[in-house]
Amino acid sequence: MASRVLGVVRESVFAALFGAGALTDAYIVAFRIPNLLRDLFAEGSLSSAFVPTFTQAMERDGRARAFELGNRVVTGLLLVTGLITLLGMLFAGPVVELISGGFAGDADKEALTTRLARIMMPVLSFISISAAWMGMLNAQSRFVAPAMAPAIFNVVSIIGGFGLVALRLVPERAIVLFAYVTVVAALAQGLCQAPSLWRTGFRPRLSLRGVLTDPGVRRILRLMAPAVVGLAAVQINVVVNTRFAAALGDGPQTFLNNAFRLFYLPVGVFGVALATVTTTRVSEEAARGDRTALRARTAEGLRGVWMLGSASTVGLVVLAMPVVGLIFLRGRFTLADTRATAIVLQAFILGVLPYSMVKNLAPAFYAVDKPRIPMMASLVAVVTNLVFNASTYRILGAPGLALGTTLGAVANYLVLRIAYGRVIGPLKTPGFPGLWARLLLANVVLASLAYGLYRLGAYLLALVHLPVKVGGGGLSGALVLFVAIAGAFLAYTRLLARLRYPGADELANLPGKLLRKLRPQR
Repeated sequence: MASRVLGVVRESVFAALFGAGALTDAYIVAFRIPNLLRDLFAEGSLSSAFVPTFTQAMERDGRARAFELGNRVVTGLLLVTGLITLLGMLFAGPVVELISGGFAGDADKEALTTRLARIMMPVLSFISISAAWMGMLNAQSRFVAPAMAPAIFNVVSIIGGFGLVALRLVPERAIVLFAYVTVVAALAQGLCQAPSLWRTGFRPRLSLRGVLTDPGVRRILRLMAPAVVGLAAVQINVVVNTRFAAALGDGPQTFLNNAFRLFYLPVGVFGVALATVTTTRVSEEAARGDRTALRARTAEGLRGVWMLGSASTVGLVVLAMPVVGLIFLRGRFTLADTRATAIVLQAFILGVLPYSMVKNLAPAFYAVDKPRIPMMASLVAVVTNLVFNASTYRILGAPGLALGTTLGAVANYLVLRIAYGRVIGPLKTPGFPGLWARLLLANVVLASLAYGLYRLGAYLLALVHLPVKVGGGGLSGALVLFVAIAGAFLAYTRLLARLRYPGADELANLPGKLLRKLRPQR
């Protein structure tokens, strides 16, 4: 959760520094190149293939054998990502042309994007090693260091951003230096996990012998091949959006990026967090051959996703404008930029629930050696997104591109859900219609309270001459927004607990537990 919140802070600092225009569009497209490769070869496919294999090695062959496998995987990653990084730096120009379409003939923008892409290509190698170490720690049920590693990336980026503010450089110079800051932040993300990994007994070393012949490495490669597509549907869709958005002038890349960051905040806080735990648990059950327990673990994860995902969707649709205003409306980021981002966010946020469910369903297929099913589901998602966006991007603009990503996530989920029942077995969720009826009622209450509390708070502050500024930013806006979100969410969890939704009572009691911990001991 800390990493996601800090990620939004990072984007807020970036927006204040550079606003929304040609410079930010260039940086976003340039960073997207190593970022997409990272998702394809590291955090997406590698995590899904490596964690089950590493877990199996620990269960069957012991810790020493698992660590040997880990070193061979890291060595292979260094070789492969190092080569890709070198090629990316050499051919950055054609790659930028491919994914941006030349920015509709804007040569200066394309040249800056190419320069920034060359600077940031090493991010791929650094984050890939970080992802491997993250998988090793997660497989040993050490979740704190891996969860905090992305936070380190954001902290370094934020510090670098404030440093650029202090230097008072012209934006054209500052954006180049921020690219170098991004590379340093990626290196820090990997190194911060080393102490925790060292304490498990792991000793990092290059291990060329067996890189291609080790049975564990071969299994990882076999699982990764379809997983490259299987878990990267959203990232591929983002690249599709990049090309279409490049034809819409200056700004849409930034609106899409900022909105996607806010979309990914709830996904990261609960969707990916639940999926991380689910991946480890279903891998353990699959290694034991217990499919009944595997299905039960998947169902537990999905019930949590339904409860938290629906609330996040409804809340952010209702409060999109004040949320965007609070985070981005400052510096060079204008009110018009805020409105444009809020509309895009509303289109993106409809995908929180299906995307989070995909994240929780997909690991089960990798755990039972059926990686081609997520691959096919992702292909369906990509085609859905491509067809919709190609048909509507001129009419709907950036919000239409976000909506296409949402529709792709829905298609991905539907394919996985159908395949799960046929390949792994029935995914039993007792009282399914009743669960959704309770969620529907609770979300109606949440939406009404969120909107009503925000409007009431803004009205009361105006009476005491502390008006909430247009767009929702500032201290007054933050106070009203906090009250609206906290009040609506507390009512939501309490109502679900009363309705006996599984897991809601624990969530409803969480604020009380936190307050008791913070209360001074007598």
